[in-house]
Amino acid sequence: MTKTLLIFFILTQITIYGQTQKLKDTFTITIRNEEGDLNNDGLIDKVLLKMDTINETQPLKLEIYFLQKDRKYKLNVSTEKLMRPQYPNGKYGGDQIPDVLIEEGYLFIGSEIGKNHFWHKFKFNKGYFELHEITNVVWDGKNTTETEFNLLTGKRTEITKPLSSEKILKQTTKKIIVKPLPKINDFRAFDSKLN
Repeated sequence: MTKTLLIFFILTQITIYGQTQKLKDTFTITIRNEEGDLNNDGLIDKVLLKMDTINETQPLKLEIYFLQKDRKYKLNVSTEKLMRPQYPNGKYGGDQIPDVLIEEGYLFIGSEIGKNHFWHKFKFNKGYFELHEITNVVWDGKNTTETEFNLLTGKRTEITKPLSSEKILKQTTKKIIVKPLPKINDFRAFDSKLN
């Protein structure tokens, strides 16, 4: 009976230790660090873009911290869904590490996904970061196509110009209503569709 209890105790401890190790955060490398007021309270918040270098796919995680009145940071957002890992299938996927900017209370995330150069504009509203605008620029060697999609108004404009020229070859405008606005916690930038 004593041996059985001892074996049970040891196995329980090994299981607990294994589960504890799995819960350890492996996003240890901070790649981007941006500061600014995101929730309009006059305090300087911070945004971190981290990479997990232990995982062979090297996933990225975005964390947003709000500075509290007691001068301590409180985690508001933590998402791994927003960006594709650097090595999704065991080899480099071609996506550049995103840029992160804070301007006038907006959070901008700039991504190069294949030939697409995106900027996603988020605003903190009623406890969530909502996607307000997507801008995309693509060039094919001859022409540049810039698409702006304002999710608040639903206006989507696409303009194609020859490289190094202001001459408009093609311009289209559509109205696309998106409700509710995508939230940063569930949004995947690499799935952005502007049509």
